[in-house]
Amino acid sequence: MVSLKRIALATVCASVVIQFGFDLTNQVFAEQITTATYNIRGAPLPPQLELWINTRRHLVFQSIDTKQPDFMGFQEAYARNVNSEGITQQSTLGELFENTKWEFLSWEAENEYNMNPIIVNTDRFDIVATGVFVVNVETFLGTEGWKQFYKLHLFFHQSNHVFEPERYVSWVVADDSLDGGRIAFLTTHYETFIGWNNHGPEYDKLFLIFSDLVNSVFGYISEQVLEHVQTLNENYGALHTVIGGDFETPDPELPAQQVYTNAGYLETWRFMYGDAMRPTMGIDNLFVHPDVFTINDSYYDQASYTNDASDHKPLYADVTVIQNVCSADIDNSGEVNVTDLLAVIDSWGACDMCTADINDDGFVNVSDLLIIIASWGPC
Repeated sequence: MVSLKRIALATVCASVVIQFGFDLTNQVFAEQITTATYNIRGAPLPPQLELWINTRRHLVFQSIDTKQPDFMGFQEAYARNVNSEGITQQSTLGELFENTKWEFLSWEAENEYNMNPIIVNTDRFDIVATGVFVVNVETFLGTEGWKQFYKLHLFFHQSNHVFEPERYVSWVVADDSLDGGRIAFLTTHYETFIGWNNHGPEYDKLFLIFSDLVNSVFGYISEQVLEHVQTLNENYGALHTVIGGDFETPDPELPAQQVYTNAGYLETWRFMYGDAMRPTMGIDNLFVHPDVFTINDSYYDQASYTNDASDHKPLYADVTVIQNVCSADIDNSGEVNVTDLLAVIDSWGACDMCTADINDDGFVNVSDLLIIIASWGPC
């Protein structure tokens, strides 16, 4: 026998749909997420490290405190060099986030060459898993190919910059306590900047070889990142993925970026502003997939405190998870209607892995009921 209370509640909810349905049909609302990437400029030498500790790190934090990102990936946070007190740039960056809502994720204890820590807003997001995977360029090029690449990089960039064959990609998977979704955030340091030939025309052919090597290497790294995204999906369920990093160039034609766009990802700043001129030092990127995110805005923080903080401007992107409207079609009838409404009512309360728990938060409650109402109609 059908419960009279059950019928009454369904009738009330259905009347709400009828009265307001024209405004709510097939709209599912989610809270905005702010993601960010920031190359903070390495401080490998003692004088640079002291300047970082006393001044620059506080300027870096000003942007974070002002913009309030939920996820931010850093690049060039040095962990290989210490001052007289044994302190690294990366560890002093982490000190800024003590007793704040942000959890600072660092892997410098495991590997001093990983310069890509992450922060997560733990007031909203519950961290599920964290880690690092390594892309080995020498494995891709072979030993002799790697040696050639290293020598050409040193020759054309004319610096003592240490270029190691390993690239570290840091990642975190976290659950959204507001909307019930699961986010994956990944960050790495690309260095796709090729530069130019300052050695004369007799080196033009060699410079072309170097250019091809740079493009193929960093295209390969992006391919490996996407493979790892697939692994994370397999291990942690359907994820909403954000990929960020320092690409050192806004050029969308370079393979490092094309790998993502060919896979359907959108670069957030370019999505908002197309081919417009980026700000000076605006050479970092964030990528999301339009099937899972709406891009609301993307912007470089150009406030005065960023001028002396780094040789890069921090990039932010405000995105919203696209809720699957048809997840509210519990009985798979092709429309959200009173049958789905009754399924929610019947499953009310704690519920592990049940179809009526539309937002996957472990409970069937008013949040799922509102999704039903907002999704009412064919889907």
